[in-house]
Amino acid sequence: MTIARQLMIASTALLSTLSLAHAGGFQRGTADTDVLYEPGTFTNRLSFTYVSPQRAFETVNGVSGNYDTYTGSYQIPSAAIKFGNDTAACAGNYVEAFAAEGDYRSLPGGAQPAQFPGGSRVRDLEFQSNEWSATCRVSYTQNGMRFSLLGGLFAEDFNFEGTSLATRDLGATLPASLRATLGGLGASLLLPVGLTAETEGSYKTGYRIGAAFEIPEIALRAQVLYRSEVKHDDITGTGALAATGDAFVRLADGRQLSIPTAAAFLAQRGVNIPASLVGALPANGAVLAGGLPAFQNTATSPQSLYVNFQTGIAEGTLLLGSFRWTDWSTNKAVITTVAGNSSISPYNWDDGYTVTLGVGRAFNENVSGSVSIGYDSGVSRGSETTYTDLYTLSGGIALKNTDWAELRFGGLIGYWTSGSQSVSRGAIFNGTVGDDWVYAANASLKLNF
Repeated sequence: MTIARQLMIASTALLSTLSLAHAGGFQRGTADTDVLYEPGTFTNRLSFTYVSPQRAFETVNGVSGNYDTYTGSYQIPSAAIKFGNDTAACAGNYVEAFAAEGDYRSLPGGAQPAQFPGGSRVRDLEFQSNEWSATCRVSYTQNGMRFSLLGGLFAEDFNFEGTSLATRDLGATLPASLRATLGGLGASLLLPVGLTAETEGSYKTGYRIGAAFEIPEIALRAQVLYRSEVKHDDITGTGALAATGDAFVRLADGRQLSIPTAAAFLAQRGVNIPASLVGALPANGAVLAGGLPAFQNTATSPQSLYVNFQTGIAEGTLLLGSFRWTDWSTNKAVITTVAGNSSISPYNWDDGYTVTLGVGRAFNENVSGSVSIGYDSGVSRGSETTYTDLYTLSGGIALKNTDWAELRFGGLIGYWTSGSQSVSRGAIFNGTVGDDWVYAANASLKLNF
């Protein structure tokens, strides 16, 4: 077996997994269809990727601050099983395909600013889509060349959790005389509340189709693979309303008084507040309502086109390249509605393009490695500012001491460029982010029989 052939069967999954793990938008993982080209009747690959995106606001509505990162670190599990031979093969896959997480507790007021005075403010949100798929390859070999057609189906679900903060006016619960007194002072009795939603969409199906051309003798493979769009239009669930702090009184001039301070303030004006009334106010953490109807607007996992290429350029050396287009422009906004109260997260993204170029090298019969540079075009265009242009450097190593087992390890570092968002471009508040970093690591185990 030539060194070039060794490199081909070692594959480039380390680099493709890492590059897709940080792709702009909500991309997480993609089905491991590389196993379709592995030799042998049975191939099993288990993979785990860890990604730590360090994105934080520098300013919020013009106010600078030392805000923590709002992008949470995440893990991408992946599993693939392939059965077949050189003529035909099928693979079953699981991967977390799309997901996102945002935690804005470090911003002023413990959440994003409101879209309008008195409006709700997003404190945290998280969603996840799991993909189960089956993809098959049918190949024809002639004169040392192999032509393949690929196709398959996948099923993808949608799960969401999020909390928005607001204030609830308790004036209607007060005795008429006290309500009139507060009204005469232009004051309000308010309670900080959190509205939490948990929703899910059922599994929806989509498809993959593609083609590949190979010349195994020189480790050449060119592949194009298309993944269809999936729309989740049945995202429903329940919500709950709970107190996130103690009630307070807001005066006409904007001052906020605690209940004891407000009681003393009113006592100076001859108005006594009964202790029983104060004791009846909801405590921090009290659940005010549960089982509320919740739903979301349609969520779209976008269509994409993935092209990858590799070829031997010298004995034991492989040139690697890939290109990915994703139709992120279909993602306009996520609107979550609980009991008639809506919270919006605008995106209005551009399409995304990811390009990588690298070199693989077989050092001996048992060890091979690769290094790659990449560029991910920013999809953010002013409605939110997380996914700006990203430049990456990644590398990996494959260790094989038998014909049936292989370990792979890889790492990535990415440089995120600065960006901004503004109300004039569809954002709910003005904000800027600086130059930030992304880190990722991957490990996988392949068993081949």
